[in-house]
Amino acid sequence: MNVSMTGGSGFIGKLLCKALVSRGDVVTLLSRKGRVEQDVAVVVGDLTEDSASLDSFVANCDVLYHCAGEIANTALMHRLHVKGTTSLLAAVQRRIKRTGIPVHWVQLSSTGAYGRQADLAQIDESFDPAPVGEYEVTKTIADELVVALAAIEPLFTFTIVRPTVVIGQSMPNQSFFQLARMVGKGWFFYIGKAASNVSTYVHVNDVVSALIACGNDSRAAGHTFIIANDCAQKDVIDAFAQFTGRKKPSLQIPESVLRFLMRIIPSSVRLPLTPQRVDALVKKGGYANRHIREVLGFRFEYPIPESVPDVLRGNVLPGSSD
Repeated sequence: MNVSMTGGSGFIGKLLCKALVSRGDVVTLLSRKGRVEQDVAVVVGDLTEDSASLDSFVANCDVLYHCAGEIANTALMHRLHVKGTTSLLAAVQRRIKRTGIPVHWVQLSSTGAYGRQADLAQIDESFDPAPVGEYEVTKTIADELVVALAAIEPLFTFTIVRPTVVIGQSMPNQSFFQLARMVGKGWFFYIGKAASNVSTYVHVNDVVSALIACGNDSRAAGHTFIIANDCAQKDVIDAFAQFTGRKKPSLQIPESVLRFLMRIIPSSVRLPLTPQRVDALVKKGGYANRHIREVLGFRFEYPIPESVPDVLRGNVLPGSSD
């Protein structure tokens, strides 16, 4: 299969590219630098610039994986997620009009599209988007652009993939490792009742497998899938404790007490917890993954607690607080 892919140098994209090449797919990457480590074709181009390179990039693809994303520079997010997606969709539409050959588009999105609804309820694909923040808002707009083209172009199909917090050894987000180090140092405490908190992680290998399934199974067309592998927070914390050689934490502090203390402590005092981190640590709802399991028969192969040693290895020393 001929595959075109954006975001091939990113955390998820790099592993997806490797998996596609291993399958025998012919992969073409869009790259600003024109240099990649893997055995793929490269078209030099930039999604944020209107460029004829996009026409070359989509010229031969059967499936396009749109994995490009900006997670740090808010000033760039609209240009990349919205303007870039618009330009790429236009190139695909021109290709379809010119050749009459269909294209299937797999969009790597985020459960951030649902905003904070997962704090108290279990979210599934029937929930309306309610994004908060520039990244989440612009990624959701990009999703809507994809759906809009499919509504008017019969030879264009799509699948939107919305993972939760993706973990893996090479992930750029350090919060998972920081949490493990807190457990290793004996600093961790539960906020609220330990038994009620939910961790909303998913292993990158499951995300890659889901993306490939969505690119190859015709039943995926027209669907949005949440890619989640939620588990009890306590199971993850206990796995951290075992890996670092610490006693399993048991201290619990009421959420209301902690938030009050955070409000009265002077802003000049740098705290290890932010309101956003507290929000993440007190989730009671989470995300359902039954839709992709029912439609595609997809199976999640990497339970989070059991995956902790592999993910932490090389990032957090076992049997220590380092």
